[in-house]
Amino acid sequence: MILQCECALKKWWKRICCGQSGQALPIVLALLVFGSLVTVPSLNYAATSLKSSDATEAKTKGLYAAEAGIEDALWKLVNDKPASFPYSYELTGINGMTVGVTIDEVTVVFGEMIGGSGEHSDWLIITKEITWSAGVYYYTMNLFNNGSGNMKIEQILIDFPAGISFVEDSTGGDITSLDPDVNGYPGSGITVIWTLPSPTTISAGSSKDHSFELSGAEGINGIEGHGFVRATRDDVGTVWDSDSLPYTITAQASNDSGQKSSIRAGVWQGTSLLDISCWQINP
Repeated sequence: MILQCECALKKWWKRICCGQSGQALPIVLALLVFGSLVTVPSLNYAATSLKSSDATEAKTKGLYAAEAGIEDALWKLVNDKPASFPYSYELTGINGMTVGVTIDEVTVVFGEMIGGSGEHSDWLIITKEITWSAGVYYYTMNLFNNGSGNMKIEQILIDFPAGISFVEDSTGGDITSLDPDVNGYPGSGITVIWTLPSPTTISAGSSKDHSFELSGAEGINGIEGHGFVRATRDDVGTVWDSDSLPYTITAQASNDSGQKSSIRAGVWQGTSLLDISCWQINP
């Protein structure tokens, strides 16, 4: 009985796969062709997905390695400042990669040399008051003329860290009501510039306020910003609002396969404090 069942099964399978003449049926050939068409692309897709996953993992490791290079450069600026710039060096073995790091000083910001440009730049005294409420920073800059004659203000520039947006139509105070030009974007830091078509006069011994608003989360490091006020008097010139100096740091991580990831950061360094003004990934 078992042999008869096996024989019947073989005959049934032969009828399915072959005609009475033993030729392969068209439907079976079609199924075989369809299977090959589906299987090969599926395997290719799987291989492509694996390669893409590997590339993404390598890129992520590269960005972490580049970030380590930035952190190392920040430490150097505070604890072991280079004697001259640009200063370049390499870190090895960071996520299996080599990281090239370059620190360079910035000597000109929007056409202005760093530092006071006039003999009596100390005649213009800059103070700031900043409060935060419900996602908005209320910023007031006071300009005091400590000199012996009139002083005219023609430009104000402030460089802000990432995470800050300028609130439109918020400019007020005694200097100007015109909104500024905003350079950059909130994700990496903005530079805000008020250029006065008619310079504002501050008489000797008096002061004027300049106010505006910024939107951002509470407690952003470096919210005071860094920048300058430019007066028309040649003996005052451009007055910077702090003793901090700006630098750029570039870190590029690379592996043996030639894959590269880089980060560029802008930083203001004071006596012992660093403010990150911008942060760009693969610039």
